[in-house]
Amino acid sequence: MYEPQFRPIPMNVSQRSQFIRKAKADRLAFEAAELLSRGENSKAAALAGECRTLAGSEQLEIWLRHYSTTKFKITGRAVDEFLGSVPAVDVAL
Repeated sequence: MYEPQFRPIPMNVSQRSQFIRKAKADRLAFEAAELLSRGENSKAAALAGECRTLAGSEQLEIWLRHYSTTKFKITGRAVDEFLGSVPAVDVAL
């Protein structure tokens, strides 16, 4: 059986920090989509706002739309309405 070998990519401190921020923002978008599917819009908006602050508006829209429509089966129109109401939130970086 073939097992691919994974080799770590050397990263400097700046690259590692950027990677961690992106991973955190991705997780926030997933959690926001999950909360949105449960109808907890205010909690979802808070997490989406943090994600927007970390990753930017475009990336938030891509991730949230993907998770909401594929994983949690929310309509695209509902996602668009939700995204229009998400404020930017300041987070400690």
